[in-house]
Amino acid sequence: MADTKLDVRVYPIDEPKSSTRAFASICIDDLLAIRGIRVYENEKGMTVAMPQSKDKDNKFHDIAYPLTGELRKEITATVLKEYERAANLAPEQRGYDPRAKGDESNAQMRDVKLDIRIHHIEEPKGNTKAFATVGIDDLAVIRGVRVVDSYKGLFVTMPQSKNSEGEYHDIAFPVVGNLRKEITQAVLDGYSANERAADRKPKLSDGLRDGAAKAAGHAAMPRETVAKSRAGVLE
Repeated sequence: MADTKLDVRVYPIDEPKSSTRAFASICIDDLLAIRGIRVYENEKGMTVAMPQSKDKDNKFHDIAYPLTGELRKEITATVLKEYERAANLAPEQRGYDPRAKGDESNAQMRDVKLDIRIHHIEEPKGNTKAFATVGIDDLAVIRGVRVVDSYKGLFVTMPQSKNSEGEYHDIAFPVVGNLRKEITQAVLDGYSANERAADRKPKLSDGLRDGAAKAAGHAAMPRETVAKSRAGVLE
């Protein structure tokens, strides 16, 4: 997309021990940053993969990704071009700027269209109450946004990864503070609306419990009484 601004930083691995040759961070249109993009080599040459997570079925899914194939191709080409440049420089010459490390900018906020999808956890076993998928301005999508309940109330976190020192960092996040606030509010509003709808909808677990209770009641009745009950002839 010719009118999409991309700010790319590539961090080559000087002594790679796998097919991964570098990691990259991008900023799209001064709105959204995505970290943990991999530059790796396969039988066809160098290519680029968006940051991924693995589900319970051991399938990988992109955590954040561009919405169009055209933008994905542009990101891939830009990342590979920057990799070639950075890989030929000594580490002290690469000159990464602070924002590439994950700092939010105070750039001017513009009107941004958000598409929020809430994935409610019916019976949460921890502090995470729901996950959200956030589409930003027809540019990119962030998956794995969490709605978390704490003693201070509900809050929203971007998808995160843990480094070797045990510190957590956002994988994908808005680089404009006001946009983060807007996303947070939209996700919480969507979660609240989803909660209200869930309260009005009979839960599967309730139906199973009701069915089990009826079955237990039938088991306690004489066979003749059960037969009459099923036939609808009991008074």
